[in-house]
Amino acid sequence: MNLFRPPKSLFVNTSLTLAFGVIIYTGLSIALALYFVLMPMANRAAEDMAAFITMASESWARLNEQDRIKFQAHLREQHQLFITVDPVQVTEIKQFYPFIPLLEKALLRHAGQQVVIKQSLGKKCCFWIDLQQGEQKITIGFMHERFGPRPPIALAGILATGCFLIVIASMLLVHRITNSVKRLSIAANHFGMGDFSTRIPETGPEELASLAHSFNRMAQELTQLMSNRTVLFGGISHDLRTPITRMKIALELLEEDESNSLLTGLKNDLSEMEQLIQQALELVKGLDKHPPIETDLDQLLEKIVKDYQRQHHMIVMETKKTCGIHKIQADVLKRVLTNLLDNGFRYGGDDPVKLSCLKLKNNLVIRIKDQGPGIPKDKIEAVFQPFFRLDHSRSKKTGGSGLGLAIVRQLCDIHGWKIQLFPGKRKGIEACLIIPLSN
Repeated sequence: MNLFRPPKSLFVNTSLTLAFGVIIYTGLSIALALYFVLMPMANRAAEDMAAFITMASESWARLNEQDRIKFQAHLREQHQLFITVDPVQVTEIKQFYPFIPLLEKALLRHAGQQVVIKQSLGKKCCFWIDLQQGEQKITIGFMHERFGPRPPIALAGILATGCFLIVIASMLLVHRITNSVKRLSIAANHFGMGDFSTRIPETGPEELASLAHSFNRMAQELTQLMSNRTVLFGGISHDLRTPITRMKIALELLEEDESNSLLTGLKNDLSEMEQLIQQALELVKGLDKHPPIETDLDQLLEKIVKDYQRQHHMIVMETKKTCGIHKIQADVLKRVLTNLLDNGFRYGGDDPVKLSCLKLKNNLVIRIKDQGPGIPKDKIEAVFQPFFRLDHSRSKKTGGSGLGLAIVRQLCDIHGWKIQLFPGKRKGIEACLIIPLSN
């Protein structure tokens, strides 16, 4: 399994691309702000604080006891600094504060002493500095809130705010674009399934509105084309059936004589012509989507089996009472199964055709197996094309008109079904029809 396979969704793909760009941009911005703004400010604040602490310790060392009390109060109230010569209980600083190393370096430069800042043991976060003034050690403390610039907090704020605002804006922009594309995709799927009234609103940015307009115009032209094709086939079938009917009547009126075989051949030719016209009309009518109705599938399959048995066809129902009652396009299902079974009987010879039905999860799976010569693997998809036949001579002895499976595929595509052909284990072909159930 490839864990790094790129996402197929346009929304996810575009969002990830924008998010990646935002992260790079934010990272560079933070690096530049840190190097040119925050670090200089922090260094300046550390220098100022170190100079003030050094000056305060020097002043403390020169004052008498009474002035020291006033100076101590002044530092505490005005500068939030605590100064004392009494010992303070401290410990090593366990958490990293970027400002502390900067202050230690600044104190080294101003006081000329190597200073290690420590932390008080109390609950409040107070930092203490020991400075040597002559023979006297002076301890100066300040609270955590006394820090000036706080680079980590500033960086975290910039990162969080920038990423949040830019990602939200990018997501809204991507959603606005992909929503129109998704709407177009859904409309195209509905149109492909036979809903020719599907249209999409021509709103949004100019490019997307133009795309929607082009789709609607294409849908209108295709709808008109389908309507014209139906009318054309209807007219042709009517014009052809009329002379065919007259010819049949004339043949019936002819006396049976030595030309009986010729008359029989003519009748067969006329029947074949009529069947071809009927199949061509079925191919055209298949574009009409039929509404689903409550159907007892077991009874429907049983009726189909009995109809073929009355015609002396060998058909075996391998499963019984397993499909139940569901909403389905019953007439369409019957036409699909009839075409598949006709193919099985046509090429299967005297061997029986096996029919099975099984409900798997939310799908109905119907299988039809024949014992014919089979279909080459490279021709399995081609047989679904209209008028395609394996025998290019198109002899009546080697097959039908080539429309049966084309009608099956078209009906399945329109109603959201799936039809597949598989080579049998020994010989023949297995047709597998998968129908998603709505209940």
